[in-house]
Amino acid sequence: MRVAVLGAGVSGLTVARRLFDAGVDVTVYEADAKAGGLAKSRVTDGYIYDPHGGHIFNSKNQNVVDWVFSVLPKEHWQFNVRNAKIFYKGGYISYPFELSLCELPVDDAVDCAYDFISAQRGDEPDNFADWLVWNFGKSIAEAYMLPYNRKIWAYPLEEMGTAWMRGKMPLPEKKDILRSLALKDPTERKMPHSTFYYPLEGGIQTMIDAVARPLTLRLSEPVEAVESRGNRWLVNGEAYDAVVSTIPLKALPAVMRLPERVSGAIDGLRYNSLTTFLTDCPPTDISWLYIPGTRWRAHRMGYQSALTPKAAPDGGGSGAFEIIGAEVKASDSLIKQALPDELRAGRIIDTQFSEYAYVIHDKAHAKNVSVTRSYFNGDSGFYSIGRWGAWNYNNMDLCMAEAFDTAARILSGAYGGDYADKNI
Repeated sequence: MRVAVLGAGVSGLTVARRLFDAGVDVTVYEADAKAGGLAKSRVTDGYIYDPHGGHIFNSKNQNVVDWVFSVLPKEHWQFNVRNAKIFYKGGYISYPFELSLCELPVDDAVDCAYDFISAQRGDEPDNFADWLVWNFGKSIAEAYMLPYNRKIWAYPLEEMGTAWMRGKMPLPEKKDILRSLALKDPTERKMPHSTFYYPLEGGIQTMIDAVARPLTLRLSEPVEAVESRGNRWLVNGEAYDAVVSTIPLKALPAVMRLPERVSGAIDGLRYNSLTTFLTDCPPTDISWLYIPGTRWRAHRMGYQSALTPKAAPDGGGSGAFEIIGAEVKASDSLIKQALPDELRAGRIIDTQFSEYAYVIHDKAHAKNVSVTRSYFNGDSGFYSIGRWGAWNYNNMDLCMAEAFDTAARILSGAYGGDYADKNI
């Protein structure tokens, strides 16, 4: 059996490696000269960073955890307890905001706690802006949730749905708020990503390279044509029994014939771009700093040197700040525009623009994705998966779990029998 995998990001490499380990002949096509997709890392002047936004590893899926540590053993990873902060009124508030009201000025804390306890009354709204107020109360929404989300999405929150953020945005119970206030303790209890792993050396690229090591990669070879020929597929003229695509759905109409309804659904999909800038800065134990509001252009600073002690030369500090939207060019004045002075960011060391960064879950998202999913992931032997192939804002571990399931489906279809995760 021969399978083509389009795209050498986390999803593509994971499904390829799972198939390869099961004895399948797999070829991975990648337009870039380096594997990794959004999980690439880069080294510049001795500084290591992830130029497409920070990537860490944790998962509640034990199969995924066991597999990752079998590919890159645990001794190659740094275990971290998340220490995220929010820049608020010139100071630092622990993340998540709603569990850190004890760190606010008294009047702000009282308003936020009162509104939160009074929230979640009436019917749950179907748009993201109103849902933030309904779920967290007016004071928390106006102080942090609305200004931060308007900034990171750069899209009308009133036109976004609500189901997508479950599992991504912390959703504490009212008792958690009262407990954190009474104990004066903002600890992230049961919050997503409260602990995580990051490679000691080489950035997240170290994991990428370990997954890719035995695979046949055709780097710098973009997909130019995908054709269905009977029960086989041609990719750039070469025949395969199945195709797994992880490239953005937006790119498919240019390389394969699609029904008008599918092309129309793809045309309706929305996304954000991102420019990331690596800087030197004082060492810190903060892993991420969120920056709401319009005063500064950046929405987040990820401190690479807090993820591993080997991220910066001579034990120094480093961070990567992110700006949503069209590509932003580095300039002498950009740091002043992008970051609060209190962060003491130094020079811009490196920069990277990512055309495809974040999926926008607008109100038409579910319908458009349903149309594409039913077409691509049927019984045709063509599967479209991953953040951009499924057009779903999933973290790395969920993309891996989807790749596991896809590999099992392909193997079950080809050879029959039960190819559960444990058998691959």
